[in-house]
Amino acid sequence: MRSPLGILVYKLSLVMFLYSVCRVLFYAFNPGLFSGIDLPYFLMIMLGGLRFDLSAVLYFNLLYILLFLVPFKFREKAGYQKSVDYLFYFTNAIGLVLNCIDFIYFRFSLRRTTVMIFSEFKNEQNYLPLAWHFFIAYFYIVLIWLLLVVFLVWFSSRFKIGRSLLSGKKYYILHTGILVVFLVLMVIGLRSGLPPKQLFPLVPSDAGQYVKHPVDAAIVQNTPFCMLRTSRKPIFKRLEYFSDTELKTIYNPVYQPDPVKTFNKMNVVVLIVESLSKESVGCFNRTLDNGNYKGYTPFLDSLANHALVFTNSFANGHLSIDASPSCLASIPSLQESFTESFYANNSFMSLASCLSEKGYDCMYAHSGANGSIGLNAFASVAGFNRYIGKDEYNNNADYDGVWGIWDHKFLLFYARECSKLKEPFFTSIFTVSSHDPFKLPSELEDRFASGPMPIYRSIRYADYSLQMFFKEAARQSWFGNTIFVITGDHTSGRFHEEYKTSLGAFGVPLIFYTPGRQIPPRFDDRIAQQIDIMPTILNYLGYDRPWFAFGKDLFDDHTDRIAVNYIGNTFQLIWDGWVIQHNTTTTVGLYNRFNDPLMKNNLAGQNDSIQNRMEHKVEAVIQQYNNRMIDNRLVPR
Repeated sequence: MRSPLGILVYKLSLVMFLYSVCRVLFYAFNPGLFSGIDLPYFLMIMLGGLRFDLSAVLYFNLLYILLFLVPFKFREKAGYQKSVDYLFYFTNAIGLVLNCIDFIYFRFSLRRTTVMIFSEFKNEQNYLPLAWHFFIAYFYIVLIWLLLVVFLVWFSSRFKIGRSLLSGKKYYILHTGILVVFLVLMVIGLRSGLPPKQLFPLVPSDAGQYVKHPVDAAIVQNTPFCMLRTSRKPIFKRLEYFSDTELKTIYNPVYQPDPVKTFNKMNVVVLIVESLSKESVGCFNRTLDNGNYKGYTPFLDSLANHALVFTNSFANGHLSIDASPSCLASIPSLQESFTESFYANNSFMSLASCLSEKGYDCMYAHSGANGSIGLNAFASVAGFNRYIGKDEYNNNADYDGVWGIWDHKFLLFYARECSKLKEPFFTSIFTVSSHDPFKLPSELEDRFASGPMPIYRSIRYADYSLQMFFKEAARQSWFGNTIFVITGDHTSGRFHEEYKTSLGAFGVPLIFYTPGRQIPPRFDDRIAQQIDIMPTILNYLGYDRPWFAFGKDLFDDHTDRIAVNYIGNTFQLIWDGWVIQHNTTTTVGLYNRFNDPLMKNNLAGQNDSIQNRMEHKVEAVIQQYNNRMIDNRLVPR
């Protein structure tokens, strides 16, 4: 083989093969840490791992590829080829040693090693003694790594670029074209796909779509990929504001079941509506525009009269990918989106995992392209046993051309799919249509009036789609024994000044509706947040095992009603009539949300008693969040 392109593909394939060998060895060294892995399941894991391997191999070999394919004659010289080969051996030896380290280190961390390891060991003073100890104790890992490197060098050095028969312009045009085409293919490989199938570059949490348990995602991944993809992610700082005893009295995310309650097998449906903010919904804004504001959701406003409505409700993130962990697993996205963070592969509980233990059939639905924003991966690790998306809908005639199936079409499909579930069931759906560019189906273009911002027309359409869903659901036998929860994933298109503040930026509806009025309808002005959904549902149903949730039970009148979010590198806590903004060391903002709804008067440093009380609460939340993420303690001990 003398072709530069052929040799390059051969060498990269050789590295890919060795990464697969490392994956097999990784499992072989740690079989006791995984359960239920039979041959078909392991083969699925291996196939999924190829996506991560390709991305890592391309990242690690970017410079080598560019130097190898540079369209100039001097690359044919023996000295140049030897220098480039040394670069190839060096970079891939690093990739292989990173994989080999996790054959052992995974036993201690239960996740693939990330750059956080440098933070974990930065205070160690005895690097050399530690390194020598590990070298002696695990010498066989070093031998395995050396064998892999020798294999790589031996087989990759068999071919050299031959002298080209072309010269002049023909040579440069041909090889420049090869370089450009290969670079385009590299971009696809680095991302592991292109939109709409792969809207965002591959991230560690995407491994979840190939596994049944969160811990198994580590087999799918490879360590070089996790190191690269987390190199720019924020590393949470361990904090010690309070002792463990003090901390539990201020804020404790571990719940014990109520021994008196019996389990109530009601169905649960959580509807997460794209970009549905409180500002859009009339019943949340009865004093807006001097009491003349109507909003853009006539159906939700009518439904609210028959539901429990929390009028001071907030999102716990600001991106679509933040909503599902918040609403379904009670995990807010503070500092970083949970599913893209270092900690995405931590073990955690969710409504699906808890309710599946009680015999619930659990289904997640998203009308977008399967795999978009990693929702199918999240659904898998969260414990849903079924996922339906654009592929399952299987009719591109109803595709909006950008995000997914039109809401009014997919929601009808979803209602009928719910009827195929075995009761009791838990299911959640994430809609897509009320998203920029705010398109409407051609047959409904003239049905909805516009507003001061383009999004409001789409919100009217989303509201209509919800109405179609509830009409269809009302015809189903399961409807009367179901708890419906309606919220927005995040805010969007804020128009009124009240919603342009750091508080208004997180205002989303939170509505609990039971057709049989099992939950009495009323408007509740106390604070609520997305992460309260999971503990509220579990406690209402009478879940009889301990569970972990950063949120609180909204039906518990003895718990503090708070909301927490993160904005501008600052933690924000809403409690009673106050909002505090804290950067882990200093209070940078303190506002009275009743007297100062536009948040113009910063009272930090002017009211010690209120500030101290708020600081204690927000620091307790931050300490629990950071330290439990770092220690992988998102389940009760």
